[in-house]
Amino acid sequence: MRRVTLLAFVAEVVATALAWSRLPDRIAMHWNIHGEPNGYGSKLELVLFGPVLLAFIWGLVEVLPRLDPKLAKSDPQQTEEERYGAMRVVTGVVMLMLAAIHVTILLHALGILHDTARVFAVIFGGFLVAFGNFAGRLRPSFFIGIRTPWTLSSDHVWRRTHRLASRLMVPAGLVLLVVAVAAPLGWMVPALVAMAGVAFVPPLVMSYVWWRQRPV
Repeated sequence: MRRVTLLAFVAEVVATALAWSRLPDRIAMHWNIHGEPNGYGSKLELVLFGPVLLAFIWGLVEVLPRLDPKLAKSDPQQTEEERYGAMRVVTGVVMLMLAAIHVTILLHALGILHDTARVFAVIFGGFLVAFGNFAGRLRPSFFIGIRTPWTLSSDHVWRRTHRLASRLMVPAGLVLLVVAVAAPLGWMVPALVAMAGVAFVPPLVMSYVWWRQRPV
């Protein structure tokens, strides 16, 4: 996965460099529920959102095992891959999503891509499917995962919450991908919001419920 994240970072830098001279000074950075731009930024903001943000996340992942007290409590009998493999994969998935969003913004700014809402729905749907496949394997952490007061206070609640999230994210992502490909453009943002709710709200609520049910 490190090679994939490195490739995403290099692609970000190359794409930004190639597009730089043709980018307008005012770039659409945010869209409303109708898929229309309603927030703009400068070229510098686009660079900060793209290559700079990815470099920061990449560097953070490399030092997290030493910064995070929960991750530092490792089983000495486990290999490094067993301890941190899922965390690195999930972080790589996040980086790929951010890279895809950044490239989409670049293409829109260059006038090459106009149907951004559909593309964003595809990106987020793919993110949910990929994240969901590894969410259940995440070890308790202060930085990566579904971090509520209740998951952070109980490893048992953490595991149950992330297993539930894993079971919800994959089907929600698949539904969103189908909608993105087959449904009218007006469905994109409502479907994205709805599937995000399906994927994340129940785990957040249940993390509290399971915390309340834990043995005293």
